[in-house]
Amino acid sequence: MIKRDHTKPLADIRDLKVHFPVFGGVLSHKIATVKAVDGITFSINPREIIGMVGESGCGKTTVGRAMVNILKHVAPDVEISGDIHYHLKGKNINFVKDSSAKIRPYRSDIQMIFQDPYASLNPRMTVAQIVSEPLQLHTNMSKVEQKERVGWLLDKVGLNPEQARRYPHEFSGGQRQRVGIARALATNPELIICDEPVSALDVSIQAQVINLMQDLQDEFNMSYLFIAHDLSVVEHISDRIIVMYLGNIVEMGKARDVYHHPRHPYSKALLSAVPLPDPTRKNRKRIVLEGDVPNPMNKPSGCPFRTRCPLAVPSCADAVPPLEEHAAGHFVACPIVR
Repeated sequence: MIKRDHTKPLADIRDLKVHFPVFGGVLSHKIATVKAVDGITFSINPREIIGMVGESGCGKTTVGRAMVNILKHVAPDVEISGDIHYHLKGKNINFVKDSSAKIRPYRSDIQMIFQDPYASLNPRMTVAQIVSEPLQLHTNMSKVEQKERVGWLLDKVGLNPEQARRYPHEFSGGQRQRVGIARALATNPELIICDEPVSALDVSIQAQVINLMQDLQDEFNMSYLFIAHDLSVVEHISDRIIVMYLGNIVEMGKARDVYHHPRHPYSKALLSAVPLPDPTRKNRKRIVLEGDVPNPMNKPSGCPFRTRCPLAVPSCADAVPPLEEHAAGHFVACPIVR
């Protein structure tokens, strides 16, 4: 077993852009481009949990799918540029520019938990077949070893190994998501992309799944990219938080700093909508943004948030503001905020 190098970032994303061409007309030619992700840069360290938040349609899921290199299979015409570097097994692999043959040996190190536990499991496969599929693809385990591994994984996620013979429709939503977690853990990955893994579950079940994921992260020393729109959940589980808006990162920093002391106007508006569970405390003053989220096919020039920002000035239309460090480890993409 190769020793993990904890001196380098596990994942290093540089100027990632993901654009989806839109075709139309009689000859079905390109008429527009959806800029789902428009040049973002961040890193994930070993054993770190990064929370990524933002409104629906801001590009969170697209980032996750790009990082596991499945976008070309979902949308063959997608245009991806930039770099997604992974430091795995002593090698530096680029999931954007390296060939599929070069990437294949490292796919088992990057796994994904999908949002909808009702759609992400094959209804024609038993739980044993679902969880053992990554083992068949990425390991040389015998059938007996795979069976033992599946039973061990189900026990780790709080399911009875005897349930391996059942089909997904025989389980509740929370149990199905546990099956998805077991499948992601099968190959002992270094990074798991969690695409809103609890949003489709009841609130009582959400807490169980979140606590399970934290326990597994502590035990296996994995990293998570935890994508969600519930900021209270993200603040609870994350080491750092990334706030996205319309394909760009607008704020990034330690979880407690971003959650309790947001600096970007969008982060403040997003956090003002989070209700406080303590009945003795008043909820935050709600910040209501004017206007609608712009169409990603026709993004505003300059800062993508300027059309709804209460602090916007004419110069905000000139260029996309870079992420600048306003405090130790706290980055904000707004030249007006100080």
